[in-house]
Amino acid sequence: MRMGKWNDDFLLWVIFVAPSCLLIVCLIPALLAPQVQMGVDVFLKRDTHLVAAARVGLITNPTGRTRTGETTIHALQQHPEVNLVALFAPEHGIKAREEAGKRIGDTQLDDLPVFSLYGGGSKRPKPAALDAVDVLIYDIQDVGSRAYTYIWSLAEVMAAAAERDKHVIVLDRPNPLGGRTVDGPVTEEKWLSFIGLYPVPRVYGLTVGELARYLNREHALACSLTVVPMAGYQRTTRWRDVERDWIAPSPNIPSPESAVCFAATGTIGTLGTLHIGIGTEMPFQIAGAPWVNADETTRALNAMQLPGVRFRPMTFVPDKGLFRGEEVQAVVLDVADPIAFRPTRTEVAMLAHFIARYPEFKIPKNRYDRFDRAMGTSTVREALLRGDDAQQIWTQWAQQLANFSAARQKYLLYDE
Repeated sequence: MRMGKWNDDFLLWVIFVAPSCLLIVCLIPALLAPQVQMGVDVFLKRDTHLVAAARVGLITNPTGRTRTGETTIHALQQHPEVNLVALFAPEHGIKAREEAGKRIGDTQLDDLPVFSLYGGGSKRPKPAALDAVDVLIYDIQDVGSRAYTYIWSLAEVMAAAAERDKHVIVLDRPNPLGGRTVDGPVTEEKWLSFIGLYPVPRVYGLTVGELARYLNREHALACSLTVVPMAGYQRTTRWRDVERDWIAPSPNIPSPESAVCFAATGTIGTLGTLHIGIGTEMPFQIAGAPWVNADETTRALNAMQLPGVRFRPMTFVPDKGLFRGEEVQAVVLDVADPIAFRPTRTEVAMLAHFIARYPEFKIPKNRYDRFDRAMGTSTVREALLRGDDAQQIWTQWAQQLANFSAARQKYLLYDE
């Protein structure tokens, strides 16, 4: 009888208690994992002494927010130890709503002057704007691609601040591509521009704070610079692990998926021959045209087994922009693993496929300069036009990436 009772109790334990215990055991790592605190959260908690008695200028847009969702603007305004006196706006404006490339004028927000960093001509802050502040704080979400202008606004602020003895503080934020991925060619001197102001790869595998440290030393900006690191962040942290809502840093980056794919289709978009999703709910996440066979292209690209990404076919009719009113067949980039994803390799593979498969696909001569500027070199275009396959093209930048990866090591702030 005693043994039978033990068996009954054990059976009940297996049925009702063991699953709960197993669930708790499985949840322990997640419960113990540190939550990511953005640089702004760390700054407000422990580092406001860095701006004591200083007039503070803030370079930001709606992505500058605390863990509670409060804007960095409001958080600094309300903090008793911070004297926020001015704002600085990059491309797309202080509210991140203006179209790409549109000049931004000086404005005002919440009784604060907003000085433009994207008003045409020089992208550096005007001397009068710098004279109004003692310290400049940068808090904007990056997308991890050299062709995104916010990092170059920061670089120009740092260079100008160095000339006028102003201090710069970067409140760090995650790179949606993680902190490992280094991909694509390094910008050549001939192609330096505001989508590649210094020679770094298309995808640089650094947070914005780490990149600021790299540029400051490697390119002799000589800025008095402080980076406030995130807490609980690692180089393999994915955006989904950050547990924050995504705030669009610009109109065509409405999601982390668009941010991740920006470096994989942005150069394609300069050609005007393929639809890359601008004007749809999936900007930068697709590539297609009326003459594409989406099923065939999906099979061909998936057969390459490109890391971190799978492709699927899609058909849609744009209601504006390129191919308006026409049925477009496209491939969708489903990036399952942003850490493993290699955006520029993927983009080159797609371009090589379209050139080899579709006679309708062209790299128009009047777009050569735009394409080369976005890619940072003419060698990729030239290789594509020769008919080189994707892997041949990738090898062109292998040594460049090895050199950059070695140089960046001493500026890393986070562990694997």
